[in-house]
Amino acid sequence: MDKIAEMIRMRHGRTATPSMVMIDGQTVRGGRAGPTFHDKGGRGGRTNGAKRSVVIDILGLPLAVSVESARPHDVSAGRRLLDTTLPALGTVKAIVADRGYRGLGKMANKKGIRLDIKAPPKGTVGFTPIVPLYRVEHAFARLGRWRRLSRCYEGTPESARAWLEVAALGYLFARLRVEPA
Repeated sequence: MDKIAEMIRMRHGRTATPSMVMIDGQTVRGGRAGPTFHDKGGRGGRTNGAKRSVVIDILGLPLAVSVESARPHDVSAGRRLLDTTLPALGTVKAIVADRGYRGLGKMANKKGIRLDIKAPPKGTVGFTPIVPLYRVEHAFARLGRWRRLSRCYEGTPESARAWLEVAALGYLFARLRVEPA
């Protein structure tokens, strides 16, 4: 995914690696009977499924993905994903996330990275797009167009992650093909 994202970034007049990334997670229902890695989690702990986390850049390009049981909180899933992703992205100076990722502050301080937590304006009810985090939601929507990702049908987190990476690569290739050189 890295090389394709670099090519798209260069076409947009940006550096090859981003200086800011955004992270968010999504809980999806499990669609499989029998042995699986799905657990109850998500909002209210009622969703039996998986948690998908994605790291994107300002252009909305997926840079890294992970899938695990829905049980862990967004912070722990995000911490594991960022621990493996940030060393490869060496130039990251800031992480932008929603309020669910406030617990990443200590990790960000240790690595010398600024953590920018975004929240909707006071008094708003329901989903409110927050600049620039709406790009993460858009990335999830684009990845969700892959029918295989409508639910988590996989029996292991590794196979679920592989399908999420296939969808992310498909999205990147589509962006690479459509945008002018």
